[in-house]
Amino acid sequence: MDSGLKTRLLGAVVLIALAVIFVPMLLPGSNSGSQSVSTKVPPQPSGEMQTRILQVGPDSASAGSSTQAALGDSDHVATLNLEKHPQQAMQALSSGPPIEPTTSAPAASAPAAGTLAQAPAKPTPPVQAVAKAAPVASAPAASAKSAPLPGGAGVAAGVLYTVNLGVYANHASADKLVAKAKQHGFTALATPETYQGKQVMRVRVGPFHSRAEAEAARLKLKGFERVSMTIESASTNQTGDAPASAIAANQAGAWAVQLAAFSDEASANKLRDRLRGQGIDGYVDSVDTSKGKLWRVRAGPFASRSVADTTRAQIAQKLKITGNIVAQ
Repeated sequence: MDSGLKTRLLGAVVLIALAVIFVPMLLPGSNSGSQSVSTKVPPQPSGEMQTRILQVGPDSASAGSSTQAALGDSDHVATLNLEKHPQQAMQALSSGPPIEPTTSAPAASAPAAGTLAQAPAKPTPPVQAVAKAAPVASAPAASAKSAPLPGGAGVAAGVLYTVNLGVYANHASADKLVAKAKQHGFTALATPETYQGKQVMRVRVGPFHSRAEAEAARLKLKGFERVSMTIESASTNQTGDAPASAIAANQAGAWAVQLAAFSDEASANKLRDRLRGQGIDGYVDSVDTSKGKLWRVRAGPFASRSVADTTRAQIAQKLKITGNIVAQ
């Protein structure tokens, strides 16, 4: 087939295809499934356009001016800078009386319509507001401090221990028990008491200066007496310093300086802390007395009486408290 004929046939096929595609689109009432796009330009909005420049950052206008300028704009949300103006923020949020500022400054007015707001050449310092100081409620009076018990530093300074051998309605039985204890080298005593409305005799062995000595005596007494035995303790006041012979030379012991005795532990701990604050070791121990439990404040312990005597002089100079030297 001639090449020219082929070209004409190909061109006719293309024209027919284009006619099939575009002719239905040009006919009225045709629906090709496509949606038309409106190219109509919307009308200009009524009214005049306003242009504003709002500063942000540390050099921005005060919260009052920016809030006032935002009132004319219905799309703007007024905010308060809580970091820069905490007092003014509290004034806006609080329902109480207004806060009086120490200095007054006129708020920047909103820019006129149709004009361009000019940035200030020098940033305006923020208005400082100081709230009136509320009256401070008077602090409650401090509770009275617990004073040392009457009697000075020697109150309940010592503790004596005894071995209680029981009570006896028969005086002869009590006297026999005392005599037998004395035969074994103990100091014993029978004292009259009233027990359940009856007159009885209580037998005790001692006293001993430590619980260890009392326990040793109790074990020895059990070897020849088959009675119930208990260890009892009683506090003794000390009017002066313990003598050098209070602790035997061949006996391991310790010395201390007693400063005071209190009826509550908190006061005793406070005095102990004052003592430690001066670089002197101290401790608090308790003892049961006829008037209840007492807490004693002591410095030490010390290995010798001479060290205790030197420390007592230091305490008198630093704390103005004169203590008694006691044997542990």
